[in-house]
Formats: sequence, C-alpha cells, structure tokens
Amino acid sequence: MKNYWYVAATSDELTTKPLARQIDGEPVVLFRDAQGRAAALFDRCSHRNAQLSRGWTKQGCVVCPYHGWEFDSTGTCTRIPALAEGDRLPPKSHVPAFPVQEQQGYVWVFVGDGDPTVVSPYRLPELDAPGWGYARLETTIRNSVLNVVENFIDCPHTGYIHGGLFRNEPDHSVQTTVRTTEDGIAIEIDESAKASSLLGRLLLRPGEKVTHTDSFHMPSVVEVHYAFGSRREVRGFQICTPVSEYETRVYVHVAYRLGWLTAIARPIVKLAGRKVLAQDLWILENQGDMVRRFGENYCSSAADTANLWIRNYRMRAERGEGPENRAGLEIRVEFRL
Repeated sequence: MKNYWYVAATSDELTTKPLARQIDGEPVVLFRDAQGRAAALFDRCSHRNAQLSRGWTKQGCVVCPYHGWEFDSTGTCTRIPALAEGDRLPPKSHVPAFPVQEQQGYVWVFVGDGDPTVVSPYRLPELDAPGWGYARLETTIRNSVLNVVENFIDCPHTGYIHGGLFRNEPDHSVQTTVRTTEDGIAIEIDESAKASSLLGRLLLRPGEKVTHTDSFHMPSVVEVHYAFGSRREVRGFQICTPVSEYETRVYVHVAYRLGWLTAIARPIVKLAGRKVLAQDLWILENQGDMVRRFGENYCSSAADTANLWIRNYRMRAERGEGPENRAGLEIRVEFRL
C-alpha cells in the first residue's frame, strides 16, 4: 500500500530542525527548504549512511551530522566540506526524494514507486466552514494499520471499550447499509440511539435523536459522524499512517458544529478525544501483541461486514483494480448494538 499519500507530520511539527519519520517501513527525513516549503528525503546519507534526521538544516538544506554533507529538497548533494577546490561532487552523492504536499495543516508524503498524481491526499471537509470548530490529536499505536482502521469503524466494541461515553452493552437491533464508494466504504446506521449517553445528555434537545454514519476512505482514513438532532454534529477523522507492519501513527481531526458551544468546545473535545484514544489504545495494543505472537486467526459475524468489505476493498486495490470495479455494491445487515 505504498502508492498512496500518507500524513507524515503536522505542519506545526515541521520547524527549522530535521524531523525523522517512518512510513510503511521507509525512513523519511522532513525539513523545510529555503522558501519554507516542506521537503522529504530518504533518511540516510549517501556517504556513510548516517541518519540525516540526526543533523541540522542550513540555508534550506539538511546537513549530515557525520561529515557535513549537505542535501537540498530534491536530494541533490550541494556541498561536501572535505572536497578539494575544483573537485566534482561524486555522481552517486544524491539521496532519493519523496513527493510532498502540505495542506490543511498536515504534511503528506508519497513513498511509493508509482505515479503520485494518480491519487491525491485526503481533503478534510468542514475545516474552514462557517460555524465549525476543530481540534487535533495524535498518537502511535502498536498494531497494524488495518486493525487500527477496523477499530475506528467498528460499532459493537463501543459499548464495552467506551461504555457510557457512546453507548452501553448491546440492547437493541439496528439496520445498517454497507456500500462501496469510489474511494472506500460507507456505512449508514439506522438506529434509534438512546439519549442516555454522555454526549446525548449534553447535546440533544427534547424529542431529538442521534444519527450515526461512518465511512472509510483509501488507503486508511476513517470518518465517524454523529448528528445530535438537526443543529449539532461531530465528525471525527482518523487519518492512519502505517509506520511498520505492527505500528501505526494516528492523526485525529475532530470537526464540530455545536451552536454557541462551538466557540468554547475545543478543550472539551480534546479532553474527550484523549479519553477515547486512551480507551482504544490499550485494547488495540493488546490485540497487536497477540497477533504478533500467534498470527491473525479471526472469526467474524454479521456485525463485522463493513470491516470484511474494507479488507476486500484494500486487497482489490493492491491488485490494481480501478474504481469502476469497486463502486456500487450494497448490502443490508442487521445486528444488535
């Protein structure tokens, strides 16, 4: 799944110092060039293979800490301090550079060997829309990116891992529609959600109900959307970047429209987001530990349909099948929630 754009860092993280990241096993050094633009290189000096991210920046170039070789945003070696005057730079002195796009406060990097223009970084809706606010969180989880994605889009675990915050143990039947889209999977959940949860008590007006829709976007973005009546809603985006086979970096972007509460909601949203992440973190890392020891040996029920479709969708994408072979499939699934 390397031939997709992944978030490597937030824009705020990328300052004057080189920043080390790993994306799907590829070591990356991030820095800003002389014009302040984000740049990404393979994090290994061409000279003696020291990490460039352990060095520093100088006039828009990253400097290797071992012998001071300097590289610009294209990976071209621009200076070797030990080179005698008049000598040419060695022909293999460059390092590979990765395509970079910076948008909406995130730095996206493409580490694949395919055409980066075929796909685009995911664009967050509602970021600057009137009446909306947002908060950002991030964490690293010791589990595979697919298991992390499955957790974020999975409903039945919420009554146990997030009991009281979202809902409690399953006590009613729900009808869901799972369908494929141009870039993933959409799950429409037709549930008469109770107003007894913490969020329901805070945000619902008398006679209103909670509606809930989820969606998965390739390669590893999950949106969880809760509407509290017609005037209040929360949209949580979990942008998942594979670090290695069993490590995933998660960038959480929560957008909210809460009326007059929007202006003061950010600290509360961040507090709730941290609690939710902490609740998911321990169970995902427990799962990851067991999978590393024993491998994946899963048994699924109807409630897992959406995640089974996501696995199939990603598998088809890895085979290079285009959107015309994916969109338009739909199924109705009933389970208890």
